[in-house]
Amino acid sequence: MTKFLRKANVWVLGTTILAAAATVNAQQAQTPDQVLAPPAARPQPDRYVVGQARPVPPAGSQVIDLTLEQATDLALEKNLDLKAQRLAPQAVDYQLQAARAAFNPRFTTSYNYNNSSQPNNSTLETGLTTISTKRQTYNGSVNETLPWHGMGYTVSFNNNRTASNQVTSLLNPNYSATLQASFSMPLLAGFKIDQTRNSLRTTTIQRQIADIQLQASIENTKASVRTAYWNLRQAIEQIEINQRALDLANRLFEDNKIKVEIGTMAPIDTTQSESAVATSEQQLLAARISWQTAELALKRLLASGPEDDIYKQTLNPTERAAISVQAADIPSAVTTALAERTDLVQSRKNIESSRLGLELTKDQTKPQLDLTSNYNLAGQGGQRLVQGVRQEGGYRDALGQIGSVTNPTWTLGFNFTYPLGMAAAKANYARASIQMDQSLAQLKAQELNVSQEVTNAGLAVENSYKQYLAAQKSREAQDKNAEAQQTRFDVGMSTNYEVVQALQNQTSARLSELRSIITYMNAVAEFERVQRVGR
Repeated sequence: MTKFLRKANVWVLGTTILAAAATVNAQQAQTPDQVLAPPAARPQPDRYVVGQARPVPPAGSQVIDLTLEQATDLALEKNLDLKAQRLAPQAVDYQLQAARAAFNPRFTTSYNYNNSSQPNNSTLETGLTTISTKRQTYNGSVNETLPWHGMGYTVSFNNNRTASNQVTSLLNPNYSATLQASFSMPLLAGFKIDQTRNSLRTTTIQRQIADIQLQASIENTKASVRTAYWNLRQAIEQIEINQRALDLANRLFEDNKIKVEIGTMAPIDTTQSESAVATSEQQLLAARISWQTAELALKRLLASGPEDDIYKQTLNPTERAAISVQAADIPSAVTTALAERTDLVQSRKNIESSRLGLELTKDQTKPQLDLTSNYNLAGQGGQRLVQGVRQEGGYRDALGQIGSVTNPTWTLGFNFTYPLGMAAAKANYARASIQMDQSLAQLKAQELNVSQEVTNAGLAVENSYKQYLAAQKSREAQDKNAEAQQTRFDVGMSTNYEVVQALQNQTSARLSELRSIITYMNAVAEFERVQRVGR
């Protein structure tokens, strides 16, 4: 049966060629105004529409349709790099809490017990050979550094109980209590700003920078997903286009072999079509390798780990690569980028932090003059020895003396320190001033680079659209040329080599048009991105 069909195909093709030759002879007898009827056996041209291709999954893999929006949402939810970046603001929050904790009150308590024995060396205690003393102390204090002008205070409450076997002690047991308050404040260096307060200010700025960096990471992740998405779409389309080119090359090669069998073509003439088949197979293999690479790149952005199910699936980007013409307003875009772009905002925040550090360094060039003051209240109580008799008394007596301000003591003082020449502080300030000037100059250079980058991105939008129009015209011309070459070949007016070349040119034009569409779409998205964030 197969042999019979083979002979039938040869007979049909021979009849078609003879009919075509007769048609050519008839055409020579007709006037130029008469139209040549197309051969009935001529194959229809391949009219492929970009965007219809689907990936061929490996065995056991499931195809998952994915829009660009869905891919972006998956990346924002599962991308590991983005998850790590989201933790950065939380880490700075803890740094900020630590900086604020420097101004929290600190409470300190202590308890001590001491039991001592010493040989008696007193003529008043003639009946004792050893003097035993038991002492207990109960102390507590609160100190705090205030967030204003470097002020600080300490309040301490100290208590002591001493008991001895000495019969001549005035108070036994003896209770003593002391309430003390101290205050200090710098009057020159450290009055306006100090290291602790500056750390709080700079950490607050670092928290803002962490938010800016997170925003930039989110936008850059979106851009990476967009690029990987369209690269995968392009790779799938390349497979489809190369597969169609291979099918056409195989069909032409099979037709030529039939012509060789019926004697209308020399065997050597099949070399071109056979070479075209080999070239198409090689291009198809390269396209499949590129597809695998592009798919892995997109999965890497969407996966939450090596064990993610997405690695077991085959992704099919369903978004159509369609042109939406947008005007690139470059001057307005440059203005927006200079005012809002994240890397510039971050640089300005860093300069603001450096300016605060410069302010601290300048303050340290002043001499040190500190105000200190103390106020003490003391009390004492216990069983008092009066004319050989112990009278009742205790800890309440000591507290009563403190409450009645019986024994106040206060001091006021100034401490002045001046390193001669202040050479080290002045050198540090000069170095910090130079670093500030460098940062400002670097910001100007960065603004210039951003302006250039935005301008180039805007020009890329305009140029890529022009390239798309040129690619579209080229593809339309190559489609017509391939169709015309096939028509001419069917009637014997074109060679096998010319048909192969036309098909190859048609494939190249289709790939070029697809690349130009995706390039334009990426250029538009990149133009919008560079106005908001930097890499």
